Amino acid sequence: MNKLSLILVLALLGSIAGFGTYFSKYSKMKKEYDHNVHALSDTIKTYKGKNGQLVAEKAILIGDIDLLKTTNENLSNELNNMKVRNPSQVVYVETEVINEVHDTTFIIDRTVPYQRKDFNFSDSFRQLEGYMELMDNNLGLNITKDRTFVDYTLAIKDGRVYMTSTNPNVQFNEIQGITIPSPKKPKFSIGIGPQLGVGYDILNKQPGIFAGVGVSANFNLISF
Repeated sequence: MNKLSLILVLALLGSIAGFGTYFSKYSKMKKEYDHNVHALSDTIKTYKGKNGQLVAEKAILIGDIDLLKTTNENLSNELNNMKVRNPSQVVYVETEVINEVHDTTFIIDRTVPYQRKDFNFSDSFRQLEGYMELMDNNLGLNITKDRTFVDYTLAIKDGRVYMTSTNPNVQFNEIQGITIPSPKKPKFSIGIGPQLGVGYDILNKQPGIFAGVGVSANFNLISF
């Protein structure tokens, strides 16, 4: 292979590498664009986990803070209000606790001027206690304790949020957010081995090809 052919081959390899880098970047941008279009119209889906608990699932955006400002101003303002800079994930969740309806019967004895009936409908997820009383024909309802216990478990993977709660009365009404990919750091490597290069021979005033063994240091700015 003559020098000109080798130069053309190296130039072709460089062009292929450049095209591969561009194609990789374009594919990533298109994948994120398609995902974000879907995320803006996606609705919450639920399924049962291994232990029978309901899991809510929904797609969120993938991008930077500017994308969040453009698509969800309210969530962007909430983030600013929290004074959190450079977050990697931002998620907003709206829930509702739909507690059970309880009935109690108060049998009135009109021969007794004051009567009282206590009730307690507490369980593992709610404390509901109180009493009903009748005094001088006035019937009153008093709730002395009403507390609801709710826990959440959240996971984010590939631009999707997964949420669950041990409280079966929790309903997930809205999930919004964004995941911000971290930029890949340039990879630095040092190696020893054969080297082939193309340059210009100043003495002979013509292109030259150089081969040998040497030490090289490389920064891999883009990988695919």
